Amino acid sequence: MRYTDPDVSLAQSDEDKLLGFDPPVIDKDGKFIALQVRLTLGTASYATMALREITKTDTSSHYQMGLTIASEDQEYRGTEQSVLVSVPEVDVDTICSSV
Repeated sequence: MRYTDPDVSLAQSDEDKLLGFDPPVIDKDGKFIALQVRLTLGTASYATMALREITKTDTSSHYQMGLTIASEDQEYRGTEQSVLVSVPEVDVDTICSSV
């Protein structure tokens, strides 16, 4: 799926559905690309374990936070689409190797 505004949720939670919020709108011409995965797992199965096996990457919150900080869309966070802010470069490997 494509999106432009990193501050807008890309998925509708169960709570959002219960409260009657509209589902997120997908921007077909969006600047950024996201992958949405839907899993149906049995008892005692965990989505994080399934994703770890599929992606072959660390799923710890510390590692994932480093990836988020280093992502391209962060310079657009909290801004209007036409305004850019300067975000320092982050070396994900350095952040994640300190774990």
